Amino acid sequence: MRVTSVLPVRFESVGGYAMRFPGYEHLKFGALLSGALELRPDNGPPLHLVAGDCYLFTDGQSYVSRTADVPVIDGARFFEEHRGTSGVVRFGEGEPEKIVVGGRFTFDRVGAEWLRAALPPAIHIPASAPSAAPLRATLELLQHEVGTNAAGEELVVARLADILLVQALRAHLTMSGDQRPSWLAALIDPRLGRALRSFHGVVGEDWSVARLAAEAGMSRSSFADRFRARTGLAPMEYIARWRLFRIRRALLETDQPFGLLAESNGWKSRTSCSRAFQQLFGISPQALRASEIGFSAAAE
Repeated sequence: MRVTSVLPVRFESVGGYAMRFPGYEHLKFGALLSGALELRPDNGPPLHLVAGDCYLFTDGQSYVSRTADVPVIDGARFFEEHRGTSGVVRFGEGEPEKIVVGGRFTFDRVGAEWLRAALPPAIHIPASAPSAAPLRATLELLQHEVGTNAAGEELVVARLADILLVQALRAHLTMSGDQRPSWLAALIDPRLGRALRSFHGVVGEDWSVARLAAEAGMSRSSFADRFRARTGLAPMEYIARWRLFRIRRALLETDQPFGLLAESNGWKSRTSCSRAFQQLFGISPQALRASEIGFSAAAE
């Protein structure tokens, strides 16, 4: 996955409001720094947030942010019209009662789909959860950066947002016990996670189910069964996909030849790698790189 942009905003409010926000194809994140509010997605139960809570919306659904039983207004328009040069949006006059730091992550399209497929549509991480402790430190830093217009603010906020996303995903996986098959779920399984970390460290080496099972301290058959149950994929299917995603990213970000990328990521045949690449992504490696170059040139 590539995070291509992060758009953060700080929202300070006084008094009650209700705002509807449109769905967003990639991922929305937010954290309540003070006060309390309710988020009501169109296709799910409401999320009741208190200070220190974080949330993620992953499936592009619209939602209402509410602090009082008042008429709903267009939140996107309000933010567009009231966002100051510092990036802070204010509702009402006086000392803020509620402060929210939030924003949007934009991934490349394929990366967004893979992440969203592994997550529920809405994630609520209470401040009281033990696994949320690291988030509080990051939120404290975000609170002091967003809207300050300080030198390097945009860079610092973008990096902190990246960290916040990883910490939020960790907290979700730790506290949810989500049993749905996904590649993320395998990473927190003690045995499967150990095997995957070994593979991720040396992707280009010769990997087999037997070697993965040995890293996990399991028999080959037990490992294969457990892996499929947790990820929905056969072990070697996961290996191939991970390698292809790495190759895809390198094609977009470097000028290394495809043959070299295939070899360094464990493919013994350039032809078979190209065939698998096109089957997974619907485009050949050469066409992907050509389309990216063309897009960049047009943008310039």
